[in-house]
Amino acid sequence: MLVKVWMGMQNVAPTEGTPVDIKANAAEDNPVSRGSERLANSRVGVGVLSMGESTVVPIPLEAIIMPLMIAWPRRAWSIAAAALVGCLIGSSIFYVLGNLLFEPVVQPLLDRFGLQQSYESTLNELSQGGYFWAVFMISLGPAPLQLATLGAGASELGFPTFFAAILVSRSIRYLGLALLCNLLGERIRRYRFPRWATFTFAFAFLVAFWLVFSFLI
Repeated sequence: MLVKVWMGMQNVAPTEGTPVDIKANAAEDNPVSRGSERLANSRVGVGVLSMGESTVVPIPLEAIIMPLMIAWPRRAWSIAAAALVGCLIGSSIFYVLGNLLFEPVVQPLLDRFGLQQSYESTLNELSQGGYFWAVFMISLGPAPLQLATLGAGASELGFPTFFAAILVSRSIRYLGLALLCNLLGERIRRYRFPRWATFTFAFAFLVAFWLVFSFLI
């Protein structure tokens, strides 16, 4: 008799008071959520994205890693570290490319894509101000980093100073973002925004931030 009662209790459906959020679980079980979680767990993936952002992809990496840090705030620091390492590797590659292969490779590409004027403007910034602070401000702000890294290499400016400027500026960007998301991520998650809404908010926030930064600088 006791066995039958116990088996019957196991088959009882959850009542209204049962803490099972079926809709929330279903909302999180979609390709965007699964892909985001895989990326948040992949330091190599974040590093490769950051390397691409510092070389060939002119899109701020924060638009991708900020939602990841909000969704998984305990992983924010490792995501920021992976992004920093990837950026340093990509920037160093473009520095070497500009230093060794500017005339046969870089110059034709600048002419092909109509970037010669932007490149010369970047070179002018590097030559006018202090080298460290010029690279620092370009890397910290929304300006394309690729032209600065190529220009630094082609101008044969010191690599240690270049590397230090990228390291400090991108540490401020990525580690500062990790600190912010680590402090506020859990509070934001309580509202259970869809992932697409989080990505949209992050992108809009970054656009507004870069516009203000550009205006002030």
